[in-house]
Amino acid sequence: MKNGTALKAISEELNQYASEHSTLDYYQQTMPSAYDLRLDEAVKQFMAAGPADRETFQSSLTPAALSHFGIYGHRAATRAMRENNQDYVQKGLVGAVIANYVVPDKRRVETGLAIFYHPAAKLGVNPLDLFTLAAGYATDDLAAQLVAFGNRADVSLKKYGWKEIDAPDGILYKFNWQ
Repeated sequence: MKNGTALKAISEELNQYASEHSTLDYYQQTMPSAYDLRLDEAVKQFMAAGPADRETFQSSLTPAALSHFGIYGHRAATRAMRENNQDYVQKGLVGAVIANYVVPDKRRVETGLAIFYHPAAKLGVNPLDLFTLAAGYATDDLAAQLVAFGNRADVSLKKYGWKEIDAPDGILYKFNWQ
């Protein structure tokens, strides 16, 4: 129950923040931002919670707060590469699980998953192990997609529309809309 109480307070805080700051505002913050660190803690609490508390947490988040977890995931994958820290890949993928609590029919989840597969492999993490671990925090449908994606051998950034860019601050992942 301790984690459930903590998650309730975190969801209220994140919903408030998301009501005042757009996804673009968050995306444009320098890494790591204070908000990144807050979301790191939220993911840590989420992972320590039981299934019922995790479900309550996810269902309590507004669409804007869920979107922030999607951005957090990509930022965490970037931080993993910049800091050579495998933990951020795991936290980022769990953040993506939170963001995709409800997957809209037209969303191609696989596109976003490539951003975790790539740095995991580069940092020496077995992608199947990573995606299987994250599946333990996902809904049944998403869990199946995660395990299947982690088991693939044909994943590349380019195949899913991403580029790895050497930016002045370090590696950056950009989606190629063209």
